[in-house]
Amino acid sequence: MRFLPIALVFLCGAALAADVSFEGTLDADYGNYLEKNLNANNAANHDIRLKMNVDMDENVRVVVGAASKSTFVNSEGSTEFSRIRHREEATPISSDRWTPFEFDGISLEWTVGRGLTFIFGDLSYSFGSFNYYFWRNPDYYAAILTTQGMRGVGARLGDDGYVYIGAGDANNRGNRIVASYALTIPGLDRVDNKLTMAPMLDLIKGGGRGHRYTVGVDANYSRSYTEFNYALRGIYGLHPSHGNYVNTFTFEPSLNYKSFSLASTCYWALLSDSSESSVPVTVNDTYTSDERLIYIEPAYSWHKKFSTGLGFEWHKPGDDLRDWYLIAPTGYLYPTAGVDLAFWLSYAITKGPNKSGFGISSSVKF
Repeated sequence: MRFLPIALVFLCGAALAADVSFEGTLDADYGNYLEKNLNANNAANHDIRLKMNVDMDENVRVVVGAASKSTFVNSEGSTEFSRIRHREEATPISSDRWTPFEFDGISLEWTVGRGLTFIFGDLSYSFGSFNYYFWRNPDYYAAILTTQGMRGVGARLGDDGYVYIGAGDANNRGNRIVASYALTIPGLDRVDNKLTMAPMLDLIKGGGRGHRYTVGVDANYSRSYTEFNYALRGIYGLHPSHGNYVNTFTFEPSLNYKSFSLASTCYWALLSDSSESSVPVTVNDTYTSDERLIYIEPAYSWHKKFSTGLGFEWHKPGDDLRDWYLIAPTGYLYPTAGVDLAFWLSYAITKGPNKSGFGISSSVKF
């Protein structure tokens, strides 16, 4: 304990000598889910990520992270992080729903040239995360790989490339290397007509995951005209499981014409059953809760700060569970840059009683 005052003096001196800035994200929501006989199930969730950037000079930066996430108790009695806009995995409103901030990693970044930064410390990455609705959180949902954490060294290559080497588990066999880079296709590298291909390779030896490698590619094409714009995104992922392979496909088309827009996510995982393999590949071997998923939402912008949309979802879970559907009329409010508010109604058509709900969700970046 006698070293604590010395450490505090050192940190205060470093803060005074360096340029300190903060950035972060806040996702929070309140939902009222009406159960059978109109019994209310109120929930409030939050996911706060903060980063303190300490710039020692124009090329060297120290980044310290902290996070606070709401939790819930699952059916097995274990505590898990809750999910934004999720009925079954939401935090009930109670006096103990607030969780303290916890340390969320530290890294040292050294920019040695334009487009090249070396990093040492805690590294994280994901690949193939969805663009829309609450699936866009790569901690829980991704076509290829959800957020992975490791401690090691790496390099960032421009804005869309990286190579990381390190360990994900505290043992003498947990080694990991991951690399990705977005390639611009020659001849399609203009503001109004662009195509990029981002391959990814993730190798792991030892603890951390049940499979040895993951490969994938994320392709994005966009075309812009005066009043009409559209984009096409395709994602493919592959990793081994139980002597078989998990193949995932995702297609995300989007367009906007004047004040009208359309967004969609279509996801499909190739699984196997017991007749094809002694150990079947199930949805638990993927990074989603569905074998197939279709989401589509047409929207109309009434003002630059307000729009409305009508979302429709079709879910096909694995393990022979019945399909279910969701209809979600939503109003979007944009008070200022970096702040999105969504006021939503939902009606879920499921096996058994259909379920409805309403709430407000927020997303803030600063």
